[in-house]
Amino acid sequence: MTVTEIKGYQILPLALPESTVSHYVYFKKHDVKNSNTSNRSIFIFNLPIGTDLTIIKKYFQSVAIGATIETFTSSYLTDYPEDVWINLSKLTSDLEISTEKDDAVASKLPKNCGIVTFIDKGSFTLAFNALKKLSSNQTTSNWPIQTFDSNYYLNKYHSQILDVEELSNQVSESLIEFDRKEQESIEQLQQQTQLVDEDGFTLVVGSHRKTKAGILGKQKLASTVEADKAKAKMKKKEKEDFYRFQLRQRKKEEMNELLRKFKLDQERVRLMREKKRFRPY
Repeated sequence: MTVTEIKGYQILPLALPESTVSHYVYFKKHDVKNSNTSNRSIFIFNLPIGTDLTIIKKYFQSVAIGATIETFTSSYLTDYPEDVWINLSKLTSDLEISTEKDDAVASKLPKNCGIVTFIDKGSFTLAFNALKKLSSNQTTSNWPIQTFDSNYYLNKYHSQILDVEELSNQVSESLIEFDRKEQESIEQLQQQTQLVDEDGFTLVVGSHRKTKAGILGKQKLASTVEADKAKAKMKKKEKEDFYRFQLRQRKKEEMNELLRKFKLDQERVRLMREKKRFRPY
């Protein structure tokens, strides 16, 4: 029996140009909570080398005519030899610098993986069903891979070298953006000195607190401690015998304890009678 699915992934065989061996990719529906791309994206693993938006469009035009692609997000690790992708801005500043959504997603994708997002749910359904049909029938489809000659690698090498003027402009824009964010952080820090808590006390800001994150961290810690105290207090007030079987069990234990004490008293009275020391009145 031919395996067409493994751990939730559909197996899709591909035929690459000038190759007699089938290449297998694995795909599944890509769901993300609180995302506007849910129900219209496909996650694909083990993509052939050199896959980009143009190749993805050509392939789906051949297997799912009418499925319009909106974006294709490829992993950064695919084109880089490093095992991990490090965002250096997170290591040099605690300012909240906004980044493009696609960049954030691409930096977290594993190597040779990609997310194909379609223009609407109808296009997604058309493409996904077409891939599932190919996978179920184990039909090998042609992948429109480009030719990897010396010109391809030469252009790829030149594309990785930034133009000096373009690099200078990017650095200048980044510095301007950093200065603007830093000024906003200082202004917000000064506003923190005017905050008054529920008890009427004004927040005191030390000179060593140079960032908004430093103040908010202390505030968050204080609120967490208060919340833990309130939770512990409420837990003490909670009714232990919530379920009926717990209540029956507790009553049974109390009755057994009373019976045990009653028998002890009976035995004590018997011994006192034998010694003629029992005087009930």
